[in-house]
Amino acid sequence: MGGPRRGNDYDVTQGAFCRHWPAEVFLSGAKDGSGMAAILDDASVVISVALQHGIPAKALAKSISRAPDGMGRISAASAIGAALDLLVEYEAAQNE
Repeated sequence: MGGPRRGNDYDVTQGAFCRHWPAEVFLSGAKDGSGMAAILDDASVVISVALQHGIPAKALAKSISRAPDGMGRISAASAIGAALDLLVEYEAAQNE
């Protein structure tokens, strides 16, 4: 997923439908067996099910928590939100 979030690096992998639209997401990078690993796994399932039922990533990302990022911008406040923002960017690129 590109950069650190609050001192941690997380990875985002996505699977897509044949039309290159996101269909599933896998979030990883937390210590195996940790509470954060469970949260990332559960969030991956929820996001994937929503995408597979036609809910655009933009609709999901619109409702996530946002906070100042220290660089004068308002960004996703969590790794889950950052992953959704990346999916929104991917969807936008597919429309170009």
